[in-house]
Amino acid sequence: HHLQCERANTSCMDDPGQSKANAAPNMEVKRKGEADEKAASDADMKQAEEWRAKTHTKNVEEQLLYDELAEQYKFKILLLGAGESGKSTILKQLKNIHDKKGKLSKEETARIIVNLHQNCVDCMKAILSNMEKYALEITDEKLQKVKDMVDDFPDDTRLSPTQAEDLQALWKSDAIQGTYENRADFWILDSCEYYMENITRFAEEDFMPTEEDAVRVRIRTTGIIVSDLKSRYDRKPDEPPHLSVKIVDVGGQRNERKKWMHCFDDVKCILFLASLAGYKQVLFEDSKVNRVREALMLFQEITHKNLFKDTPIFLFLNKKDLFEQMIRKHKLSECDEFADYKGNSSYQSAFGYIKHKFREQLPAGKEVEIFDVTGVSRRDVKEAFQEVKKRLLEIHRPAMEKKKADINKRIKALRRSGPGCSMM
Repeated sequence: HHLQCERANTSCMDDPGQSKANAAPNMEVKRKGEADEKAASDADMKQAEEWRAKTHTKNVEEQLLYDELAEQYKFKILLLGAGESGKSTILKQLKNIHDKKGKLSKEETARIIVNLHQNCVDCMKAILSNMEKYALEITDEKLQKVKDMVDDFPDDTRLSPTQAEDLQALWKSDAIQGTYENRADFWILDSCEYYMENITRFAEEDFMPTEEDAVRVRIRTTGIIVSDLKSRYDRKPDEPPHLSVKIVDVGGQRNERKKWMHCFDDVKCILFLASLAGYKQVLFEDSKVNRVREALMLFQEITHKNLFKDTPIFLFLNKKDLFEQMIRKHKLSECDEFADYKGNSSYQSAFGYIKHKFREQLPAGKEVEIFDVTGVSRRDVKEAFQEVKKRLLEIHRPAMEKKKADINKRIKALRRSGPGCSMM
């Protein structure tokens, strides 16, 4: 459905007359959407104020019970997956969706800009280091100087406008394009083309990252990143206005996984990320290992942990946009892990097979819900996460309702047994 919608939108944009005819209705839809969002935000604020008034008391014992009640609506979600699966991109999208202000700090903006420049240089270095494998070389004297500049370019440094223009010229050369055609054989960032197409814009003195730039920038996750989100849900009148969602993102590279065990306690669910495009890509840390093979192995390891025996697991098969492009050029059976694939090169056939492969890794009796998403698409991430919340509430609400009834009963008993307490 998402792909059909995207194609429909593209076809409209191809016709300037149709685009112009749709401009006024589209603006009206946008204005209505903004008005609806403001109304929803105002309603959220009112509900939050009512909830605070209801659950804030001077009585210490009663307040502890209300705090215990609030804990029932806190969901800790663990974001797991191998390196380059798109975890950080998904997290950035979720933060954008839930943070209505969506304004980057000066520090975040500066970090994004430097890393966009670093991403451009890293991609070019990856291509240059693999060029000889395909008997290709830079013959132009000016471009050879650009190659030397790239080889010696220091980390975490901004490109000048002139350097960016030179790098874009190098990118367009036959030797670089010929090597890039073979990118399935070596590690390179998925958004390489986006970086190179926009590199001169990145290097402008007054450059400010767009939302897409902020989503596409690659900043490798090291350590543990915890993000607290206030998320709307299908609430009942006697429930808090938001779910408090704590998303824990940890580095996916092998040397980062030893830190995962520190995050495993009190987890409401696991979001496991795997890249669909990984069937024709290799790991950053080991160019001999296929990404999808690593993802399958890791998925099996996680789902077989006794600690997660009763923990819901949601599998996000990410980068469906790249996968749909790749499947037309490279058969799924080209991947050793999928050598037994007998289907055609259609998206649905290949996607169905990969879903089956991941389900084969599960222990007996364990279920998983699977979504195909494009991490850089806000709509994809929003709709998939809404389904995750809906399912989590279906799973946990019976226990939450039981706990809530018990707490309310204790609050009433406390009020009967002690002096009256005033509500703030």
